[in-house]
Amino acid sequence: MIKLIVSEIDGVITNGKRSEDEMGHVIYKTYQSKDFAAINKIKQNFKFVFMSDDNHINYNMCRRRNIAFYWAKSEKEKVDILGEIMRRYNCTPDEVVYIGAKVNDEKCCQIIPKSLCPDDVGEYLKDKCWATFIANGGQGIICELLFLLENSEIHSE
Repeated sequence: MIKLIVSEIDGVITNGKRSEDEMGHVIYKTYQSKDFAAINKIKQNFKFVFMSDDNHINYNMCRRRNIAFYWAKSEKEKVDILGEIMRRYNCTPDEVVYIGAKVNDEKCCQIIPKSLCPDDVGEYLKDKCWATFIANGGQGIICELLFLLENSEIHSE
């Protein structure tokens, strides 16, 4: 039974691209707004958190929208932060859905049986995941997840 959804932000609710100034500061990111409505619906029945190794703008976006955010800082691997998140929410890997979109999501996708990725991530990560979404990153991934959860394609297995 699924209790917790953990998702990367960049490449999931964004297309993975960002605008930077000449100093490397992120000016803005474009988020898929319909995914936020889907997150609110998912949060009625599940715990939902974002985990990202890129804190550029993501933390403030999550804070504004009341979505739990975990920052996988450079000294720790994402898989270590994922373990901390599972302990905090008292979940086993079988009770988690993980959505990865970056090469460094590989280990997380390998330890979570129900790991998913957008269609445009590339074969390297697709081979590590349980399934692939139909949509590309930034094109309604969380809406697609909501459909799967409501239709028990993930939830009941």
